[in-house]
Amino acid sequence: MARAQRRAIWDALREPYSPVEGDPTWIGVDVGLKRDSTAVVAVQRDNKGDLHAICRLWVPTTDNPVDITDVMQYLRELAKAYDVRAISYDPRFFDLPAKQLEDEGLPLVEVPQSVEGMTRILGSLLELIKRGELHHDGDEALRTHVLNAVARFNEHGFTLQKSKSRGRIDGVIALSLAVDRALRPEERPMETEFAWAERRDPHLVDPPPRSH
Repeated sequence: MARAQRRAIWDALREPYSPVEGDPTWIGVDVGLKRDSTAVVAVQRDNKGDLHAICRLWVPTTDNPVDITDVMQYLRELAKAYDVRAISYDPRFFDLPAKQLEDEGLPLVEVPQSVEGMTRILGSLLELIKRGELHHDGDEALRTHVLNAVARFNEHGFTLQKSKSRGRIDGVIALSLAVDRALRPEERPMETEFAWAERRDPHLVDPPPRSH
């Protein structure tokens, strides 16, 4: 699919949405420290059942890699503000921080980036986009990541790789991980639900600020 066609499809999915405090939320995390960026994408369902995505990115510089403690704190803030059902993550560069957050009661779900697994996950994301059941707020950084991604086909479907420009695609990977869990939510352990129910701030209505 040509880049112009992908751009038109993605831009057509833009729709205003304000995340709802306390609503079920699914999160995807894709971590890069020095060369790639780190992306956290959260999705919620609206009253029609469509998913809406909110993205935050951390971009490293030559002198400063991504501070993973900032990412961890942002995930804690999301868990306090919303009913986070799952935080799906690629364990590369995030294995130990994920274990620490899991020990704190956050619902972490490890998703190794195997060809078979990502083929299924990305196929589901594409079908959702084709049906117009995924929306976004027009975040320009996430848009760039989506357009940077090109398909690498295999016998069962496709995975994603960077285009020749080597632009980052972490945002779309995190989006796919979040959507995957939202499409097949699972019951959370009782202790996880109770641990975060006590800490949720009833005055926190707006989502934490984003930075690029």
